[in-house]
Amino acid sequence: MVVGKSLRNAMAKFKFLKQQNYLAMIKGSQQSKMFCHLYIEENNKKRDILKNGRLSCAYYVSCILKIFDFISTPHATVSGTLKDMAENNWKETKKLKPGNVLVWEEKISSGGGVHIHIGFYLGNNKAISASDIKCDIIIHHHTYKNTRKIIQILTYPQITS
Repeated sequence: MVVGKSLRNAMAKFKFLKQQNYLAMIKGSQQSKMFCHLYIEENNKKRDILKNGRLSCAYYVSCILKIFDFISTPHATVSGTLKDMAENNWKETKKLKPGNVLVWEEKISSGGGVHIHIGFYLGNNKAISASDIKCDIIIHHHTYKNTRKIIQILTYPQITS
């Protein structure tokens, strides 16, 4: 097991750059389809509670936050994600900086339901979130070109850029 031991020794010399990896994962998730489905079994029937990606914004954000231990568990709802964020020291801010979580006002989705939307701020007036139309992760203007108001900006102590 010389390889394993030398790998451990090499890793001991490096520091995991959590903030940079967090931002890189957010940016690299563009066009991903991996957050479009979340299956449950209910009354012996399987169903996709994200409805083929139409309701996947909270799952997308919460999965990335969980990977970096910024929250406790992934969620299928914005309210569950926000509750977990509050319990894990996320704070509201007025300052936009890369890695902040944005919450947009309610709107009628392509599936006909009314819901709030959640995503990440990238910088330079850009945000990234799960599209309810395309079933993938898209980059867009942080206010959807002034058509959707940001109702909350959330930051975390480890996001320092």
